[in-house]
Amino acid sequence: MKKSVIVFLMLLLACASLSFGQNTPSAADESSAASGGIQAPFFAGGALGFGSGTGVGSGRGIGLQQIEPMVGYWYPHIGFLRIGYGVSSFVEEDDEGKDYTVDYSNFGVELGVHAYGDLYVTGSYSRAKDLSDLGDVAWNEWGLGFGSIVNVVSKTLFFAEVQYRWVLDHYDPFLDKKVSGTRMQFNLGFAVYVY
Repeated sequence: MKKSVIVFLMLLLACASLSFGQNTPSAADESSAASGGIQAPFFAGGALGFGSGTGVGSGRGIGLQQIEPMVGYWYPHIGFLRIGYGVSSFVEEDDEGKDYTVDYSNFGVELGVHAYGDLYVTGSYSRAKDLSDLGDVAWNEWGLGFGSIVNVVSKTLFFAEVQYRWVLDHYDPFLDKKVSGTRMQFNLGFAVYVY
């Protein structure tokens, strides 16, 4: 998990330095100024997902659940499409007290519509996997939530959102049964327009 946090922070720093180095639009270009200097609303960014467990068996408790770099299309005050893929590792303890490493991955797609100014509603789908020497677990999640953006400079924004997620029915080899559940997730992220 520490390596993932370091990579995420380096990505944030790189994107922030790119955004501060970009020129602001001229006053003569009204259409560009109206959109904050954005010529094409393609972005790169990332998000940290905090919340209650993953809904798999006993879950992983409350805390940082995922680190997800993302790309997509975000048109200010209209809507967005975000696609992200995050990987991380964490250590768990088996029934005999021995530690083992779990490799977690998450592929997510989110679609959002701005309802009022900077406020938006969002729906999401994600495919998550926990892979370890003791067994593998994979499941799907659907989410629904809302959020808001804060523009930092002309081509950089931060966002915060809350989602309620449904973890679909799947087989857990550790519990030897099918499990499902719901959970809450709070995302903090950023986006930098690349053009």
